[in-house]
Amino acid sequence: MQKNITIRSGENNLSGALHLPEYREEAIPLLIFIHGFVGSKVGEHRLFVKAARYFIERGYGVFRFDFSGCGESDGDYADVTLTNQLKEVQDVVDYLSSIRGIDKQQISLVGHSMGGAVASLTAASDSRIKQLILWSPVGTPYEDITGILGPKAVHEISRQGSHDYHGFMISQNFLKDLKRHQPIEAIRSFMGPVHIVHAKEDEQISREHTRRYVNSLNKRLNGERVIEQYIEQADHTFSSYSFENELFDKSLTWLERNSVKEFAL
Repeated sequence: MQKNITIRSGENNLSGALHLPEYREEAIPLLIFIHGFVGSKVGEHRLFVKAARYFIERGYGVFRFDFSGCGESDGDYADVTLTNQLKEVQDVVDYLSSIRGIDKQQISLVGHSMGGAVASLTAASDSRIKQLILWSPVGTPYEDITGILGPKAVHEISRQGSHDYHGFMISQNFLKDLKRHQPIEAIRSFMGPVHIVHAKEDEQISREHTRRYVNSLNKRLNGERVIEQYIEQADHTFSSYSFENELFDKSLTWLERNSVKEFAL
C-alpha cells in the first residue's frame, strides 16, 4: 500500500510517500529514507522507489519524502540549508510517530550521500531514532559539496552570492551553514546500531569517510561495534540492478540480525 502524504514544516509543505505492507498484525518497523544534495524521494534511477518496494515486501514500512526546494515539496533551493533540513526531518519523525500501527521502538533512518550526513546528525540528537543505515554517506559536508560544485562555482557564490547548479540555486548561506555541521563527530553521541555500506568505486564521496565514521562509532563506550561494508565496482548512486540488489540485501540482512538481537533481549 502506498499513500501520498503532505507534512507541514515551517512555511513549507513536504511531499512524502508512505509504503506499508498489506498484511501484518504486529506493529510495523519503519524505515525513513533521506535523499541527498539536490535529490528527491524518487532517487536516481528510482533507487528509493525500488528500495521501498523491496522492504515492504519483507514486512517493513517505508517513508520517503522531498526536502523543501526538492522534488514535489514547496520552497526553492535558494532557501535550503542543512540546518533547515534537520528541522524538516524532526517534523517528519513527529508526524510518523503519531501514526497508529507504527512500531515506535523500531524507527530507522536510511540516508544516502548528503542524506547520510543528515541522518547521522539527526540520530545523534533524537532518541526516537533507534537504528541508522548509511549508504555512501557524506562525511565533511562543506568539503564534499564544494568538491561536487567545483572551484568555479564556489568562487561565483563567494562573489555573487549564489550559483545556478543544474537548475538549483545554491546560496552563500547554504555553504556557510554546511561548515557548522560535523556528522562524523556528532554520530558518536548515537548509541544505537549503525550499518554503513559504501560504493567501492564512488566517484563523488570518498570511501575514506566510511572508515572515519566507523572509527568514530567504535570509540563509543556502550555502542555496538560497527564494521563497514563495500559493494565492488559500484558507483555513488549504485546505478545497476546488481548494485541495488546487493545494497538492499546487505541492509536487510543487517536489519534482520539486529531485530533478532532486540527480540532476544
